[in-house]
Amino acid sequence: MTEIIDSSSAPQSVVQTAGAALKARRLELGYSLDKVSAQLKLTPRQIEAIESERFDELPGNTFVRGFVRNYARFLDLPMAPLLAHLETCLPQERQQAALPRVNEDASVLLGSGGKANTFLLGAVVTIGVAVGAAGVVWYLQQPVQPELLASATATLPKVVVLDEASEVAAQSASQTVSLQASAVAAETASVVSAVAIAKPAVASAPVVAPASAVQALVPGELTIAVQQDSWVQVQDSTGAKLVSELLRPGMARSVSGVPPYRLKVGNAPHTKLTFRNQIVDLTTYTRGDVATFELK
Repeated sequence: MTEIIDSSSAPQSVVQTAGAALKARRLELGYSLDKVSAQLKLTPRQIEAIESERFDELPGNTFVRGFVRNYARFLDLPMAPLLAHLETCLPQERQQAALPRVNEDASVLLGSGGKANTFLLGAVVTIGVAVGAAGVVWYLQQPVQPELLASATATLPKVVVLDEASEVAAQSASQTVSLQASAVAAETASVVSAVAIAKPAVASAPVVAPASAVQALVPGELTIAVQQDSWVQVQDSTGAKLVSELLRPGMARSVSGVPPYRLKVGNAPHTKLTFRNQIVDLTTYTRGDVATFELK
């Protein structure tokens, strides 16, 4: 009795694709698409395209091989079977057109005329140098334009006049200050002498000048005194800096110039300012501890 075996009922081996093997291994390890994409620096859509073998959605065959190789290394799978499977299912890429080749006959012709080309190139260079030299000589021989001379001559005296005017103004301002100082000193001397003449009987006693006379010894319509360290800067209308220094506690400065005065006081709460024998309230000009204002 002959037994007939149905070949269709025999178990057949199922060939697993590269994408399916990668997906099965990922699911076995419990990795999500987001975790794999973050590890491989790819998008979740690219991971799905690799597992589904939609290679036409990926940049190219070279990139696909690299993606699969990195994916297999991350999942600890052998790479050789997966890469071998890829070679059977990757789409065929279009070959690049070959670059045109140089005609050998043309190169021979170019080589044979080398001497003539060299001679022609030398002639062109010589002519160019001669033309350039002639242009330079022509430019140097051109006379200077009278308009430029006239404008330069017209502008120079203006600058000199401005400088002289500023110097004269500064000198006049300094002379005015010195005259005021000498006049105040003369008045003080006359006051002291009058007191000495009026009281001859008290000649042996030390003569004490009045408070007004002591103030007049330091001429100035602007007086600054500080109780703590304070940076003070005073500038008059001519631009002269009458005071520009750090005043220590107990120090005072009395100056005069050409008003208006521009002042900047660094420690205004501990600075006392007197202008023309009147105390100036610095709180209205103070921002923080710094006061910036102008006195006319």
